[in-house]
Amino acid sequence: MRNFIAILGALTLAGCVGSIGENPDDDDDVFDGTDPSDPRLEARVWRLTPSQYNAEVQRLFPGAPAVNLPEGSSEYGITNISVAARIDLGNASQFIDAARTVGTWASTQGAAAARCDAFGTPACVDTFLGWFPEAAYRRPLTDAEKAELRAVYDDTAATYGPEWAFSAVVRAVLLSPQFLYRSEIGPDGQGVVEIDEYEIASLLAFSLTDKAPDAELLADAKAGLLHDPAIREQHARRLMDNSAVIWQRFFWEWLKMSTLASQGNETGLDPALVAQLEDEYKAFVEGIVVKGRGDLADLLTTNHTWGTPEVAAYYGASHPGSGVAQIDFDPDQRGGLLTLGAWLVAHGKKGRDNVVRRGMSVYRDAMCNDIVPLNIDLEAAVKDLVGADATVKQIADARTADPTCGACHKTSDPVGLAFENFAGDGTWQTTYADGKPVESTVVLDGATYESAPALSAALAADQPFQQCLVRRFGHFVMGADFGSPQTVRASTEAFEAFRDSGGSFEELLVAIVRDPAFIQRRK
Repeated sequence: MRNFIAILGALTLAGCVGSIGENPDDDDDVFDGTDPSDPRLEARVWRLTPSQYNAEVQRLFPGAPAVNLPEGSSEYGITNISVAARIDLGNASQFIDAARTVGTWASTQGAAAARCDAFGTPACVDTFLGWFPEAAYRRPLTDAEKAELRAVYDDTAATYGPEWAFSAVVRAVLLSPQFLYRSEIGPDGQGVVEIDEYEIASLLAFSLTDKAPDAELLADAKAGLLHDPAIREQHARRLMDNSAVIWQRFFWEWLKMSTLASQGNETGLDPALVAQLEDEYKAFVEGIVVKGRGDLADLLTTNHTWGTPEVAAYYGASHPGSGVAQIDFDPDQRGGLLTLGAWLVAHGKKGRDNVVRRGMSVYRDAMCNDIVPLNIDLEAAVKDLVGADATVKQIADARTADPTCGACHKTSDPVGLAFENFAGDGTWQTTYADGKPVESTVVLDGATYESAPALSAALAADQPFQQCLVRRFGHFVMGADFGSPQTVRASTEAFEAFRDSGGSFEELLVAIVRDPAFIQRRK
């Protein structure tokens, strides 16, 4: 794979900035908690995402209405980032409205929402305050917090009655920073500190399952065990069974697949089928990564998926009956995530070819290469190079050979060409609409790849691709850039664990969770 790496990863030319080389030798590095190249995140608090907020509300009050809350910004497509997770004057009213909606609904449910026998009685209030705030704060309450919430109820009930007072307590808790935010502050002190047990429990739970810590995590937090990396590893392996939503969202964001619906519309796909392709993608990721405990090669080469009869028909494959079931691909046509309709359509468009769009998606996003677009009219430049009648491959070859265009396109176009047997809508094609044949065989530094599945298999074994995955997943889990495996100790060790395990996603997760950087913060 070294030659393939040299072609795809180690290039720095005009218009293309960024390269990923071989993993450095870090044997001489000393870990002392002060190396600025390590991801020593600052002590922080960061807001629950909208999906986490709604999941928490459902945990506390099953059946409560979902509420709309503002999404944060993103970095490299990763949305769950601490720097964007804030409440300010511009969005505070949305959180107030959300708390009011949930509080009003809960008060109408009465005893069922309070989990008591007789709503409005002192015993019911004691029961409600005995479980609700602690569950919402994801840690034990202090005496002062208990007294404050009791005062909210008592003061309000005296004037407005028990239903209004119940709603007021719900609103007070849902608007509190203890509920809205995840804190990673740790004890008083200067320098690098370890966050506290309940902060570790929340970090583990939300990072691995997008949900609050369960009873087992909270029990170990109470027992003071979560500073032990071996205990964190046990929880990481246990929580893998519930981690599907995390992996689904990670690959979706890393590979920039949020354009699926818009590009499905542009290419003329039925919106109902597009929704099923998204569901199929989720089933594929869960089946490979979580249920199968698969590795990167499995993710990029497996030649079956799980979907409905409509999805099978879209692929030209057979389906065993009704509902969601395994669908087997023709191994010469498809294999792995990059040949699923969801990725292909997200990076497809209406028109003849998708070489640039799909090739750049792999080279730029999946391999962590920064692209600085050249200030030229690309279409005019191509016409000057080959004329209006050229085939797609002739155009790609001309871009590659040109000193200006080739700075970027010599790396990305061969990758994009390998996926040209898939039309903009992701269906299989052997000719274009103009009758010209699809030419998808590519040569990269002397190695020939005759199909997209063959190229996908090569990517699974490619070090820059693996390094980028590790960096972006660390960013995703930590809520801040994890750093390059070339330069950052913790990221390097995570990459080595991933590589040495044969690309195991579970071992990557365990390596990140075990590392001191996972629970240490700068103050």
